[in-house]
Amino acid sequence: MTASENREPSPFVRLHAGFQLWMLNVLLGTLVGSAWLFRLPEGLSPWTRVYVGIALFSSVAVLGILPAAAFVGANRWIRERRTLGLVLAFVAASFLGLLYTDTVIYRLLRYHFNGAVLNVALTPGAGDSIHLGWSVWGTVLVYFVIATWAQNLLWRSMVSRLERLEVAGADVHLLLRPRIIVLLLLLPMVSIEKSVYAAAHVQGDEEILEAAKPLPLVLRPRLGRLIDGETGPLPTIEVVPDASELDYPAAWPDLPDEGPRPNVLMLVLDSWRLDMFTEELTPNLHEFARDGLIFDNHLSGGNGTRFGLFTMLYGLHGSYWFKALERRQPPVLIETLRRAGYDIRVFSAASMNFPEFLDTAWSSLPRENVVDEFIGPDGEPISTISYVKDGLVAGAFENWMQARQRDGDTRPFFGFVLIDAPHQPYYNPGGPYQPTIETLNYIELGITNDGPELDALVERVFNTYKNSVLHADGTAGDVLGSLERSGELEDTVVVVTGDHGEEFQENGFFGHTSNFSREQVEVPFYMVGPGIESGHEHRPTSHLDISNSILELLGVDPAGRGAYSLGESLFSPPETRARVVGGWDDIGIWTPGGIFDIPLDVDADEIWVYDHDWKPLRDVAERVSAEESLLEEVARECNLFLTSPVLD
Repeated sequence: MTASENREPSPFVRLHAGFQLWMLNVLLGTLVGSAWLFRLPEGLSPWTRVYVGIALFSSVAVLGILPAAAFVGANRWIRERRTLGLVLAFVAASFLGLLYTDTVIYRLLRYHFNGAVLNVALTPGAGDSIHLGWSVWGTVLVYFVIATWAQNLLWRSMVSRLERLEVAGADVHLLLRPRIIVLLLLLPMVSIEKSVYAAAHVQGDEEILEAAKPLPLVLRPRLGRLIDGETGPLPTIEVVPDASELDYPAAWPDLPDEGPRPNVLMLVLDSWRLDMFTEELTPNLHEFARDGLIFDNHLSGGNGTRFGLFTMLYGLHGSYWFKALERRQPPVLIETLRRAGYDIRVFSAASMNFPEFLDTAWSSLPRENVVDEFIGPDGEPISTISYVKDGLVAGAFENWMQARQRDGDTRPFFGFVLIDAPHQPYYNPGGPYQPTIETLNYIELGITNDGPELDALVERVFNTYKNSVLHADGTAGDVLGSLERSGELEDTVVVVTGDHGEEFQENGFFGHTSNFSREQVEVPFYMVGPGIESGHEHRPTSHLDISNSILELLGVDPAGRGAYSLGESLFSPPETRARVVGGWDDIGIWTPGGIFDIPLDVDADEIWVYDHDWKPLRDVAERVSAEESLLEEVARECNLFLTSPVLD
């Protein structure tokens, strides 16, 4: 190491080198962030395109405040130049790496880093749901090595140049001084972006609003606070008030002693979307449905597992999930059956730690009643999800049925079985649908541009998914076979469904959790068992209706339903209705005229409206005003079981 390399850079050099490296990374970040704009609406005016460019730079610059703060801290506390250079380089590489990751997330799911992403990263058991694979982690490792080396090289080059200027008594060029850049470039760009977007709200400029939608940190004032048209201001819909607490149930259902006590089995295939319920793909489940009531117009209560299962077990909208988790509140259905002496067991190929069902739906059950940990054929615990786990789930269910027979257990039972193969990454032992993928590479999916290459990739992924559905059907057939062999089938109400759907770029998205389209929320649903007539139900139904309908099969009076459920009867559903579908940051409201996308946070993004093919609709303000009473009713429902209802 030379003497110059060991010497501390002067305050002048530290300030300017750090700022220039930061500014260079803001410019590089703007280039990286341009991937957010890969599907801008067609026919944008020149002015809108200019605005989007300004907004892109503004968003990256604001995001750059975090690495800027890290730069300031490093410059203050680290004196040795080599260490300082490596720290600044790593921070800069992390900034660009996270930006790039966010663009991949957005291209797949159309949302940015949010609570859902952090929940996946921080919750034990999440690896059963999201498996990135060594190809992704290897890419990440190679990136950080190369990017940190390159950033360090840039910083050292800047330091050397500035030290030469310092020795020569020269000054940094006027246009490279931090104050000049901040005052003449950064602040004006950010101010223009925020002002134009706010003006677009007031003027109802939907072109600007739609074009800026992909960008993070764009100022989005609440639509209803700004527009005051002929029909008056739009409603302020606060779905989850911060200060509220769960107040559920308002009253417990009265289960009559003389009522019927059938067994109940809920059989759920993860990510099973409606058009995957066919004789070819699901021969066992299709055959079993011949004796059941099939619901042809059914929606999940969520676009992800936590909200889909939550609504079917609790009879509440997905927005209540967060409050139920805070309180560790079990559902009325499970508690009522438990108090009535039901033998309750849960079998899941995915960890019940993620989503946090051990702290919600199953919180009142002994841990040994929830079977989600398995030993593989080699005698070792299976730590990540694979199709082998589904077979072990079926085996555990069979063992339970046999144990009940052996012990002469005559108690009615409630069983919940979750088969996970159709969930990403679509593990399966192979199948007839070809070609397929060996591993699911999210980066490849996120960076492949529209065209034949993407179409071919999506086809391979979709075929892999279909093979997984076929494998899951075989597992479901094993579970139903165990039930039949136990002699319990005739006395069991069997519910068969999916927790949510799965999209393969039909609307430009991949997977689930990202919208409320048909592909992500329409799921198969049917019931077989005593008291259920076979046939087809064409009226609109929802996962929201399941728990109260099961209790009513057991003799609970439907008149008291409103004290513990927001659902309707599955056996006499209304001809038309609005159906609520939960998401992490928002809820979707399916109406005959379109789908309303409402944020959970009253201060968050504005309301959006889509048709049933998930195409954005214009005249949002007019559509919201026309459905004001409906939206207010949904808001009341979302506050009904909270201690501080917002709307009276």
